[in-house]
Amino acid sequence: MGVQVSNLLQRYAEIEDELASRGIDPLIAEKEEIKKIIKDSMLKNGVNKTFDEVSNYEAVMQSRSSDAWDLENLKKILTGSQLERYTMMYPNIAAIEEGIKNGDLSRSKLEEEGAVFKTPGTPALYIRKRKE
Repeated sequence: MGVQVSNLLQRYAEIEDELASRGIDPLIAEKEEIKKIIKDSMLKNGVNKTFDEVSNYEAVMQSRSSDAWDLENLKKILTGSQLERYTMMYPNIAAIEEGIKNGDLSRSKLEEEGAVFKTPGTPALYIRKRKE
């Protein structure tokens, strides 16, 4: 990679230590800027995970997604009373999530029938101390 991610991870770890002891706003701003540079570099170079042996910190990219609900497919699956509880002109996501939570609805069946699917989101960067 063009950017020395290892050096940036070391500095990130130093900032975390300093914040833990003093909590200073400029360090927080620098930490976020470092995180942005690392993320941009990793995205540009197609790298999903890297680490620094000195600080024992790693940078890990994770794809995020969100649910997208298909009302027509929901209509095919749900009973009349479920349709009233869980839909309007669009799926009532909070109610559906509660229905999944309480067992009235099956997440796997909803996915299987195409009523819900994942839509890609923006990649998220997590920087943390490596697990031993």
